Formats: sequence, C-alpha cells, structure tokens
Amino acid sequence: MRYLVLSDIHGNWPALEAVLEEAPPFDRVLFLGDAVGYYPDGDRVLAWLEEVGAECVLGNHDAWLLALDRLPQEGAVMEILAWQRERLSPRALSFLASWPWQKEVEGALLVHGSPCDPLEYVDDLAVAREAFRCAENRLAFHGHTHLAGAFLELRGPRPWVRYQAFPEGGELLLPPSVRALLNPGSVGQPRDGVPGAAFALWEGDEVRFYRVAYPVERVAARLEEEGFPPWLYQRLLLGQ
Repeated sequence: MRYLVLSDIHGNWPALEAVLEEAPPFDRVLFLGDAVGYYPDGDRVLAWLEEVGAECVLGNHDAWLLALDRLPQEGAVMEILAWQRERLSPRALSFLASWPWQKEVEGALLVHGSPCDPLEYVDDLAVAREAFRCAENRLAFHGHTHLAGAFLELRGPRPWVRYQAFPEGGELLLPPSVRALLNPGSVGQPRDGVPGAAFALWEGDEVRFYRVAYPVERVAARLEEEGFPPWLYQRLLLGQ
C-alpha cells in the first residue's frame, strides 16, 4: 500500500492541485491536520479530503475553527478562521468535527503535533526524545512545524536520536532498528526557506519527500479577491 502523506494545507487549493498533478500514483491519503486557516479555499480542501476518503486527524487551526464561539476573535488568524467558518457547509463542518486528535493506520501513528500533545511543536531533539517516549509505534507521522524532515531513534539501552531535514525532497529508508517521527512538510505554507508544496509518499520502510513548484500568483489573486492580508502571499515567495 502506498500512502500520500499531506499536512498543513491551510486552504491553499493551488498548492494542493500541484501536489495531485505531480505526485506518483498512490492508493490512499493520510492527512495530518490543518485543512483550514491562512488561505481562502478551506471548503475545497475539505471537500477533496472527504471525496478521496482520506484518513484525517485534527490540527490546531481545525480545532480553533470548530471552537470559535468559545475563543477570542482577535488577530488575523482568528479573523480568517471566522471568515472560513461562515462559508463552510454543514456537511463540511460535520466532516471536520469527526476527525480525532490521533489515529493509527497500518501500525503508524498519525498526529498533528507531538504524540504527547497534538498542539506541541516537535522542533528539537529534546521534544523529539519525549515524543518517542509517548508512542510505542515504530512510525509516527506529524505536521504542525511546516518543516519537512524526520527525527530518527536508534533503539538500544540508551536510545540515540538525530534529525534529518528534507527541504528539497529526498528518500529515507528505515532499518528495522530505527523508529521515526516523520513530517512531510506543509502543502500550503512551507517554513524551511524553500518555496513550493511539500508532501511525502510512504510505502513499507521507504518514505520519499517531495517539493513541487506551483503558480503562487493564483493564490495572490484569491487573496486579493477575498481581501486577505498580502503578507500571506509574501510568505509563500520566501518559503517562510
């Protein structure tokens, strides 16, 4: 079984379209959270995830959108989420609300942040070591940081953890003695300095990381059309 692994689409439909055009054939989709937020087309993203029967877990933006009536409505992020919620159908909201914080697929754990806390950023070795202690799975897929890469743990009496970044793609083969926390990077808003849409393919002990270019001017046009702040476009140009 070959899985297309996606995270942090954030309503960026042109980026997702590029992924689907460039990705090699796959059997199923794993989505690690944050379908909404930042960019205008969260409705189209959710419709596609439901259509393909994606295995999905909640991200922080997804959870914030669902809980907007209980959260302060200040700042650009919350204003965007409120705008998106007004435009989501009851079906889309129900689909989003059905996502759990964590789930397992073929023995791999799916979570948005850390296995210890789905809202925690796994962004350094200390956090990664604790994350490995919170999960028994050999493989865990996460997003949230918008950084493509893998924390690898070599098992033993004193486990050794290292990090390998994949900002421009690459291949990772996992020996039986290694556990991994794998982040495919962000489809909709990468933050590792490399523009483009990031994703991964997982099959057995092999994970391939990809970064594909797409016409970001289409996103700029959508932002202008809906009156979104222009800094959202600038971030895409910088990969930040």
